[in-house]
Parts: sequence; C-alpha cells; structure tokens
Amino acid sequence: MSPRHFLDLDQMDAATLRAILDDARMMKAKRAGRHKGTPDDDQPLRGQMLGLIFEKPSTRTRISFDMAMRQLGGSTMILSGNELQFGHGETVGDTARVLSRYIDAIMLRTKAHSNLTEIAAAASIPVINGLTDKTHPCQLMADLLTFE
Repeated sequence: MSPRHFLDLDQMDAATLRAILDDARMMKAKRAGRHKGTPDDDQPLRGQMLGLIFEKPSTRTRISFDMAMRQLGGSTMILSGNELQFGHGETVGDTARVLSRYIDAIMLRTKAHSNLTEIAAAASIPVINGLTDKTHPCQLMADLLTFE
C-alpha cells in the first residue's frame, strides 16, 4: 500500500482538505486551557516518530511540528540537510529509503521542490511538505484555519 503524502493542496480533494481543517479545529478546541507541554489524553500518535528534515532552517516550523508531535503523544528526530549528506555521497532517494526503516513519517523543509518529490517517490512512509521553492501547504492550511 502506498503512503499518503501531503505535498501540495492541488493533490488533495476538497473533502479531504475540509476534513483536515475540521479535525484541526476540534483538536485545538480540546486543548483549550491545557498546558502547552501536556500530551493529549488519547495520544493518537503515541510511539510514532516524525523525522523533521531542515535543508532550509525555520524556527516556527521546527517548533510547531515538534510541539504538535509531543502533544499528540509522538516524538521527533530533527535533522539538518548537512547531517543527511543531502545529494552529496548519498542520493535523496537513498536517504528516504533509510529513513523509512527507522521512522514513521517525514516532514521536509527544502530549497528544491524536486527533493520533496524524490523523497516522496522513494519513501515507504508518509511525507509532509514543510516548505519548498514551489509551495507551503501546511502554512496555507494554518492560514485557512485562522481565518475561518
């Protein structure tokens, strides 16, 4: 079975995007009044590991994904493009295949959209677009949630 990636909004149907926004709104409401560091009661991502790959650094993206995983009961492994030898000595596809054996999903913030599509093609786990030179779908979804 192929993993479901979140690469760009135009690759998802309106009903799926609406469901993501509705779930996010519900989860945000459930967290009202809770301490930021306290995990959710149901911890839906307990035991899950999200690899956060930052070829292009970002304070807000790093903190928001890391805190979200903690609140959902999971954990993160934060890696820079330099640590992964991205495209130097090891292909992006090789990196995706290795990471797929050790973690449950990948969030990639990269300078080149082609790196994202190459990782997604080779990974056997879900890949999330944390930003490319083409699009920033997580930010767009956050903006929609804010304005609704």
